[in-house]
Amino acid sequence: MKQFERKVLAFIEKEELVTSGQRILIACSGGVDSVALLLFMANHQQQLGIEVGAVHVDHMLRGEESKEDGRFVKELCEQLKVPFYGGSVPVPEIAEREGGNLQMICREGRYEFFKRILKSHRYDALATAHHAEDQLETVLMQISKGSLPEGMLPVRKMEQGILIRPFLLAKKGELYAYTVQKGAIFREDPSNESDAYLRNRIRHHIVPLLLSENPAAALNSVKMTKKLQQDDDLLMQLSLKQFQSVVSISEKGFPTVQQHRFAAMHPALQTRLIPLLLKYLYNGESIPVEFTHDLLEQLQYHMQSAEGNVSIDLPRGLRFVREYGRISIVKDEKVNCEDVILLPKGIWTRWADVLFYWNTIEADGVGHADAASEHRFFNLSESELPLYVRGKRDGDRILLPGMTKPKRLSRLFIDEKIGALQREKQPVLLTAQHEICAVPGIRYGTRFTHQWTGREKYIFKMKEASSPNLGREEFRC
Repeated sequence: MKQFERKVLAFIEKEELVTSGQRILIACSGGVDSVALLLFMANHQQQLGIEVGAVHVDHMLRGEESKEDGRFVKELCEQLKVPFYGGSVPVPEIAEREGGNLQMICREGRYEFFKRILKSHRYDALATAHHAEDQLETVLMQISKGSLPEGMLPVRKMEQGILIRPFLLAKKGELYAYTVQKGAIFREDPSNESDAYLRNRIRHHIVPLLLSENPAAALNSVKMTKKLQQDDDLLMQLSLKQFQSVVSISEKGFPTVQQHRFAAMHPALQTRLIPLLLKYLYNGESIPVEFTHDLLEQLQYHMQSAEGNVSIDLPRGLRFVREYGRISIVKDEKVNCEDVILLPKGIWTRWADVLFYWNTIEADGVGHADAASEHRFFNLSESELPLYVRGKRDGDRILLPGMTKPKRLSRLFIDEKIGALQREKQPVLLTAQHEICAVPGIRYGTRFTHQWTGREKYIFKMKEASSPNLGREEFRC
């Protein structure tokens, strides 16, 4: 057993799983693997310079039998003189109420309890007893699902602390022998024998076959995944550098991607930049569960291409938009401005994300026009005033300078390369007789001029709602 202990200690040191002074929480189910880990870490506390505690979760799936597992782990902790933290998750009740995969409910509930103990009792890391055969099973599951066979990491960050796997280079048989040699007993969950779950089927039928062909297959999977993880780490670092040059952030905090630069990137970097983008969007969280592998591939495909316009709904009210070669992520806020809204003279009035204003030149003065993001001068008869605003509608037309017939707004949007996202929020300016006289921000009708000639009686201004106030505002829409 000395050789086994030296191997595990060397692995812990090489992977820098623990540092002196840390408090390590051992996840212990009562099975042989986790009992071996609890024994090992408790017996090497002084050598590693750590403090150890143990945590056990009853999933309430086996009645009194699963309660006995908790009592067993508690007694073992008393023998080892390490703190014990026990808890339960009402998995049957959750499954009946919410449905879903039973194993997933168990895992989510278990790790939620782990996080609470880590935080409340100030532990630095959670240790689990995953070993080499577990890594081989994980690799096979990833391959079957079309994912990269990168396996489990020896150490990874959690929402609270880190998760470490000190036994990842050890074989199942070594853990069994170590536990027996220490004179310890253990308990096994009968559900581990069921073939109802993919991991169990792989464990019972595929892994034994591979190990019979090559007894080193499990250890080889650990070595292979280590190389793949190192490659992924390098590619992720390169993607982070690319992120700075490819992605820009708007004032509202939403990213815009330069499509031609993204398309020029190597595909290996593209596949990693997209999760980085999503991680930024969702405040550093793991990618939301709604992001399937197919959707990630779809995003990459549309980010590579510049042809046509695309809009894809994303979780939590966000939307991916590619319009005329420009890629952006936006908040999917529907503008509900079907009603025609009055624009009172001399008052800044809000419509969606913009502010509108109009007044006489005599009252306002030409010089104030420079403070607005956009301004025009115009003449309308008294019967055509005041001005109104509404959202665009099918069939809308406007008479533009130099044209003899009104032009459809749908055609105007195409000619001006206005994307679908902007079209949804695009306001149109109306006279009192409901004639469209301007499409603010895009084109203005025959009644408007860019320069004041001295003959125009009125001034029209538009600015973003986040701009500094130019006067009193009325908020509409």
